[in-house]
Amino acid sequence: MSLTTINSHVSTIIYHIGGILTEFVGKFLNRIDRKGRVSVPALWRPKLLGKEFSGIVVQTTDHYKAIDGYSQKYLERYQEWLDSKDPLLETNEYEATLIFGSSMLPFDKEGRVLIPELLRNLSVLKSDALFVGMGRKFRIWEPEAFKEYELKAREYMKQRKKI
Repeated sequence: MSLTTINSHVSTIIYHIGGILTEFVGKFLNRIDRKGRVSVPALWRPKLLGKEFSGIVVQTTDHYKAIDGYSQKYLERYQEWLDSKDPLLETNEYEATLIFGSSMLPFDKEGRVLIPELLRNLSVLKSDALFVGMGRKFRIWEPEAFKEYELKAREYMKQRKKI
């Protein structure tokens, strides 16, 4: 496999002949309309198209007022992992309940999804949604909430470099 490294001011992205190794990279700020619809970043949409479902799979995060999002392909990978585990273990049942209790938000003709009011309220999303790539998944933040998180993350990384 041929790899090419591309350096930018934000990060390093490694490409191979078939495309990007990670699915979701970058930050994108999009408006939420009065009906609760938001445009999914155009660069990410091809990774979110499927034969049976085109859109995003979302759930609230455990520790932040944000929404985790991923592709149906990620959901399928997760199912394969769960299938390799003991289905009778309670911990595996917990994991399945959380993941498969997610919401599937289909694209409309313009590449938007409707974020349900409950999820908007839990994640404090009002008029703007900041999509932040995390490799295999992404997170949708209220922009000010992300600023706080990013400061903590940068401080953590500074401390980690000192070790």
